[in-house]
Amino acid sequence: MHIRRGTQEDIPAIINLLRLSLGESLIPKSEALWNWKHVENPFGPSPILVAEDGGQLIGIRAFLKWEYIYQGKAISACRAVDTAVHPDFQGKGIFTSLTLQLIEEVKSEGIELIFNTPNTKSTPGYLKMGWEKWGNLPIQLHWNWASLFSKNQDAFDSDWDSIPPLIEKLESRPSESSSIKTNLLPGYIFWRYRDCPLFDYKFVTDQEKYLLIYRVKDNSWGRELRICDCFYLENLDLGKVRKDLKSIQKKSGATWVSASGLHLEESLKLKLAPNLPIGPLVTLRPINKDLIPKSLPWAWSLGDLELF
Repeated sequence: MHIRRGTQEDIPAIINLLRLSLGESLIPKSEALWNWKHVENPFGPSPILVAEDGGQLIGIRAFLKWEYIYQGKAISACRAVDTAVHPDFQGKGIFTSLTLQLIEEVKSEGIELIFNTPNTKSTPGYLKMGWEKWGNLPIQLHWNWASLFSKNQDAFDSDWDSIPPLIEKLESRPSESSSIKTNLLPGYIFWRYRDCPLFDYKFVTDQEKYLLIYRVKDNSWGRELRICDCFYLENLDLGKVRKDLKSIQKKSGATWVSASGLHLEESLKLKLAPNLPIGPLVTLRPINKDLIPKSLPWAWSLGDLELF
């Protein structure tokens, strides 16, 4: 078996391997999605390792580059994402070999930590490789019982072309948060939400002070309005935000609203309900020996940790 860095020329074979190993599942595999995630990412192209046997691609491991900001200092990170092993070669330690080798490579490139949200099947393997459980993301829920009796659900769209001036202000403003948040590099908001090929993200804004990004999702509990992110400037009118949020909840016909208990409560004080530990399990893998990520004041949004 030969392990090497993945290249642009490998992408078609990588997509085929992902489909063969994982199926389409909840997230369809495509070159467009791969390029959006691993090539166009404003934090930089993803470090990728592939394993070959006799010229055949049999394994893939990718880390998505990310960057956080804390007390004015950027923290370089990666999110452990796409991985697959050919069915004929599973159970031979290829996943572990690829993951551990890629950790060493990104360490030499200045990456300080790796995070991810593994499922119950993959969590034990990550723990054996040095990952630590941070815990489940706390979630705030707010139920809109009136929607159960309402048949009026307006269709509405968000005009992303109307907000570049606000986004420019948001992405150029120095972070003053006392918690760790995603670093808003220029181009991040459009890349993460407008250009995402998987979900139809919408927003509500006053065009001047804040941008609240959400998506509507139908599931077994009813229609969910998921608050994915909220970016804002100083002197924000919280009453206006609450009023706008109530309006889009009504228009969407959402049965319930969900949001990260760390993100909105930390920033906007838009407390919807008591925090419940029902969000995705977050695991962390420290690389910088001087960094203890479990003890840091994280303020993840749901958009930070969604699977994509």
